[in-house]
Amino acid sequence: MKLKTLLLTLTSAVLLGACVNIPETPSLDITLPIAGTEEVWKSADYKGQPVLVAVMASYCGWCKRSLPALESANAEFKDKGVQVIGIYVDDNEEAVNKIIQDYGLQSLILYQGGKTAEELMVQGFPHIMLFDKNHRLVQLWSGYSDNLAEQYSQEINKLLN
Repeated sequence: MKLKTLLLTLTSAVLLGACVNIPETPSLDITLPIAGTEEVWKSADYKGQPVLVAVMASYCGWCKRSLPALESANAEFKDKGVQVIGIYVDDNEEAVNKIIQDYGLQSLILYQGGKTAEELMVQGFPHIMLFDKNHRLVQLWSGYSDNLAEQYSQEINKLLN
């Protein structure tokens, strides 16, 4: 009787496991225009380098508050082979260029990222992802926090060590 119960339990567990929807992990496959230039940024060109990606919108107040953390990460890691990019979902380059000017951004800023945001499974803004040198997602931040700069620094340093 115990063997029957054990087999029934195992069979149920296997069937239940087959029905569970395991979410996909987004992959870093991006080609988007760089704001203020005629150039495009392609993630494939940076294979072998970690990439910190912040997906934002020009109308998002929390995104604007998170910009100093993005700039801090860029200043700390740009010379260490880490790409730090902001992707704006806006199609309007002028709105994105205004953000760049108003906040004196030095980070690489891309735009027209609406479709990319969908592909990266962005649920809200800001949505920040850290990809390792093989462009596998290793860390995700969703929303704003006062200590984002410290969090970015800590996680990026883990990748570099």
